Amino acid sequence: MKANQVKILLTVIALGVGGRVSSAMAQSDETPIDITLAAVWEGESLSPANEEAFIKFRQHFSSAKIVHFISPVYLTRAVKNSRIRENERQKILEFIGTGDLAGIYLNGWKSITESAGVSFRNNPTFWGNSLSARQCLDDCGREVAMTAYPPDELQRIIRKSRTLFAKNGFGSPSLMQVAGHAAGPDVLAAASAEGITHDFSAIAPELLSPRLYRYPLRQQLIALWGGVGPLMPPIQLKTANGPLIQMTANGIHTEFMSEADIRARLEAVMGSAGSAPPKATATRHLFIGFPVETIAISLPKLEFTLQELFRKSSETKTPLRWTAENLSKASANAH
Repeated sequence: MKANQVKILLTVIALGVGGRVSSAMAQSDETPIDITLAAVWEGESLSPANEEAFIKFRQHFSSAKIVHFISPVYLTRAVKNSRIRENERQKILEFIGTGDLAGIYLNGWKSITESAGVSFRNNPTFWGNSLSARQCLDDCGREVAMTAYPPDELQRIIRKSRTLFAKNGFGSPSLMQVAGHAAGPDVLAAASAEGITHDFSAIAPELLSPRLYRYPLRQQLIALWGGVGPLMPPIQLKTANGPLIQMTANGIHTEFMSEADIRARLEAVMGSAGSAPPKATATRHLFIGFPVETIAISLPKLEFTLQELFRKSSETKTPLRWTAENLSKASANAH
């Protein structure tokens, strides 16, 4: 599996986001950097502290356009009071601003799989264990790898997720990120078959491996993404059910990177004043991700990241484009 996927990754043609180059990009001597600012909604309720932090962030950076990767569990989890689920749905919708884009965060919650008519699998998890019946009395499964499911069941889960999004005001998502970056070939093929055009699961293993050295997920990521470098641009990936654009989650993960790490990462992508910028590819892509459930803790680093991003853009005269805004326009033009 590793050899086949790496071969595909290394032989496809690098593309601009959405497979097209904007007129502004074509007329400029500088290649823009596409910024995927990703808010990841993994399935936990938004606490008052995190809600306040998110509001503050949006106020401070009102021009930023966000890709919201949202777990369908917010729309499937059974709760004693249906108003709780409705309040969560409304709250998420309120945070999706003009120019933002909603995508699926595909993870293995039990209520998601069962809503799709698929029997829940309690293993393997990213950590190598099986979930117990006690752990699953209410809902469980966020850490179960989606590679546990066969292709036909994956398609049913993704199809149900897209249907739920459309019925609940989130649009018909064509973007996806898979929990744990565990998007094996079957997962990507199922996604392509069900209307997903862009996947953001690929990641250079060295960016996460040191934190995962004790767990099976580390070897899985090396097997899946061993051919992905930290500066790899978007590519067109062939799957068994058709093509999709493979983006990467290479970049800045605010929950575990230090300010020094963030500075170094921005310099690797953007260069610095007085020095030659990194060799431009068809497009440069930088992923900046933050889990919504910990934004109250990571807010200072998230704000630092955006401040440094804008400073370096000005310093190096590098134009920026928001992936969310760019893909929204591309989708509108396609229709």
